[in-house]
Amino acid sequence: MPERALAQARERRDFERTASIISAALTVVGSSDLAMKGLNAAVKRTAKSAQQNLIAEWLKDYTAPGTPGNTFFKNIRHLHPNVRKRFVAGMIANFFMRDPELTKALKEEYGVYSPTAILISPTMRCNLRCVGCFAAMYDNEEDLTEEEVDGIITQGEEIGSRVWVMLGGEPFIWRPLLDIAERHPESVFMVFTNGTLINDRVADRIIEVGNVCPVISIEGGKESTDARRGEGTFDRIMAAFDRLRERGAMAAFSCTATSRNIEDITSDEFAQLMVDKGAFYGWYFLYMPVGRDPDLSLMPTPEQRIQLRTGVQRVRANYPLLVADFWGDGTLTGGCLSGGRKYLHINNKGDVEPCIFAHFAVDNIKEKSLIDCLASDFFKDLRGMAPYGKNVLRPCPIIDHPSVLKTAVERNGAYPTHEGAETLFTELHPGLLKYAAHVQEVVDPVWEKDVPWAQTWLASDPDYQRRLSRGADADELADEAGAETTEEVASRN
Repeated sequence: MPERALAQARERRDFERTASIISAALTVVGSSDLAMKGLNAAVKRTAKSAQQNLIAEWLKDYTAPGTPGNTFFKNIRHLHPNVRKRFVAGMIANFFMRDPELTKALKEEYGVYSPTAILISPTMRCNLRCVGCFAAMYDNEEDLTEEEVDGIITQGEEIGSRVWVMLGGEPFIWRPLLDIAERHPESVFMVFTNGTLINDRVADRIIEVGNVCPVISIEGGKESTDARRGEGTFDRIMAAFDRLRERGAMAAFSCTATSRNIEDITSDEFAQLMVDKGAFYGWYFLYMPVGRDPDLSLMPTPEQRIQLRTGVQRVRANYPLLVADFWGDGTLTGGCLSGGRKYLHINNKGDVEPCIFAHFAVDNIKEKSLIDCLASDFFKDLRGMAPYGKNVLRPCPIIDHPSVLKTAVERNGAYPTHEGAETLFTELHPGLLKYAAHVQEVVDPVWEKDVPWAQTWLASDPDYQRRLSRGADADELADEAGAETTEEVASRN
């Protein structure tokens, strides 16, 4: 305990110092290229690990004069001072400059990691009924209470986790949301929202609190967005972006990539729309066959996943948008984040799930501490197999290595947390095995030829180095998740 207490104190001190330095640089970063150099110097000074130094080098290149990244950072001058100081500086400090010594102390004492981000769905209530979404009919009696969420965040901060991703349902339905964020000024909150509840009052409050960034879900253009989310939703989303931009809030977008919309969500028209509306960054997620009426045909094909990855890279290179492909950028995270390796999800009932898409648990946060939940055999099993393959462009234990999640759930007696979750292991499983085999065939050559910097980036990642030393993927090793039945083998051929 003394070692962890010292590490906590040092991590908090380093965070405060780093955030202060970055915040000071951000107040003038938009005024000149000289100020940009000051930001780069601040980040370089606080970098400790090999990966943090690579980030510092990337930032230097990204912000060079005449680049979209240079414009991106100069656009920060349009943000409200509260947002620059609390969200932007806090995000850089928390996400990229975390103290590896605290992570090491937690690993040695408890066998757990300090998650980079923790996801919470305080409610599953939603004012929309989007096609393919797992949010359905819930009432407020099924919500987490304000006290429960506050306690989770306090526990997370104690182990160095200060990036909170608020999900649902629709998070802005949950009334204490912004009050909770205000009580935790050293944390930052990404709120994944449909945007339709961001009225003038909510937008004003977001500016006042400062450490909140709405991430608005959108399917591309008006036609595709309204088709999935309901008529008129696109116009309401545009109005929300306008309110946030006019006040100087930081905003972002989130897209679910399906087999039907890859061209739309990676088009020049869409990227320019997001820039014009004031978005600073965006997330691209693959459609996952979970929730109501899962449909494997909506999953992007392996070829479309390469198309998405290429499209995201093109947007990054040509627009002042920091966009990420949650699968195609798997190299940056060394594979899947789930099981507390770098993140976890706590649902509205308090069930502690490996991932927002993996609806299984063995623990409930109402009954155990966060550290005890992270130390569960279920989570340790998943972390012990991660990354699940040598090619981290195939990171997922649900759709890329479907035997991994199935084996971990069965081996540890995890229970389903949503109705129908077990269909991943029954009627959907043969189709997922065939899909994973096709992904391997298409994506492995890309990994071998198109990611030359990966080995340098992953050289300091102990999990990835362990995977290399094992010489095979998790679903190929009998002592991990490779003990397939005859039927499963046959279904892949």
